[in-house]
Amino acid sequence: MPWTKDSDLDKYKKGMTDAQKGKWVTIANNVLKNCDKSPEECEASAIKIANSKVSESSITGDVITLIEKSVGDDGIFPIRIIKPGWGSSGYYPAETLKRDGGKVFTQGLKMYWDHPTQTEESERPERSLRDLAGELVTDAEWKDSGLYGAGLYASAKVFEPYRAAVKELTPHIGVSIRAAGIAEQGEADGQKGLIVEEITNAASVDFVTVPGAGGKVLELFESYRDPEQIRKGIEMEEIKELKEAKIALEAQALEKDKRLKEAEEKQKTSDAALKEANDALQKANEAILLKQAAEFVEKKLPEELPDLTKKRLVEKLSKSPVLTEDKKLDEVKFGELIEAAIKEEKEYQSTVFGSGKITGMGESGSEEDQKNLEESFKQHYISQGFSEEQATKMAKISGGK
Repeated sequence: MPWTKDSDLDKYKKGMTDAQKGKWVTIANNVLKNCDKSPEECEASAIKIANSKVSESSITGDVITLIEKSVGDDGIFPIRIIKPGWGSSGYYPAETLKRDGGKVFTQGLKMYWDHPTQTEESERPERSLRDLAGELVTDAEWKDSGLYGAGLYASAKVFEPYRAAVKELTPHIGVSIRAAGIAEQGEADGQKGLIVEEITNAASVDFVTVPGAGGKVLELFESYRDPEQIRKGIEMEEIKELKEAKIALEAQALEKDKRLKEAEEKQKTSDAALKEANDALQKANEAILLKQAAEFVEKKLPEELPDLTKKRLVEKLSKSPVLTEDKKLDEVKFGELIEAAIKEEKEYQSTVFGSGKITGMGESGSEEDQKNLEESFKQHYISQGFSEEQATKMAKISGGK
């Protein structure tokens, strides 16, 4: 069932604001739309996911200082992303960080120069390229005994325009997370507050100043935001991303073209096999039909006709049977055609032979009468399409005493 903000949403999650209800409806309906399970399972899944997402809150971590002189010439350096225990947004259990860290703090996650202000967060949540300072080059990994003790660690890369700044400000800056998660009120290590039960997604890991760094450090920190100073670096990153995107698209196009050609070849093979099967079936049906026609003609021929005449009529008539619209033997019309052929044959033989005599050819039974009779048969068979040799042989048989 699609939901609206006017639906009774309190039965799914109580105490939501209008904004949360709008978010809940959008999430639930989107899950429902893309679900391929049963309606009951889809509805239950949509409610569960919407409830969890609405419960998400913005979380940040404490500032984790950098290792002094750790940035190499390639800009890659190790960082601890977050540590277990109490932070600025609540308490981070080690179990939560172990379970969720590697799934949300992944390779490619962006690093910005300072967290956004509330105004910046509202007006431009996607962040500005002006502040893009680096990215993670490995997924986060839990370590019980890392450089700074227990926590989530990863390798990061600072982009060229910011490398000098990071090296210079290392003692005064660190990193801090921006993420979303689900937290509930609780108590840990003798302190009450929000306990982060799940980190659902990460927005970035940002470079920030350590508390109490002082105004001079803040000025230096801000000075590296000079757009002119970092413009070329950003352009190079954009060009790199565009090149990578182009390569990926070209690879996708080649793969798509390959699959299309394979599909076309399979279709051609399938079409050829289907045509071959249809041709074979058609030939089989034609053979069956011709056999049925021959049998039908044989049944219709009278006993008194000579065997050769019967054979000739069967061969002649069965080649052109009369069919119904559904390609079956039309016994009525075909029978009429056979009767007409029989009648024509009888009339011809009556004209030629009369009552066993050849009209106008002298006394019956003479040698001359025999020759005339055979000649009449011969001409008759030639008119039916037989060769002269075949007609001569058949005439001797038909006109024999």
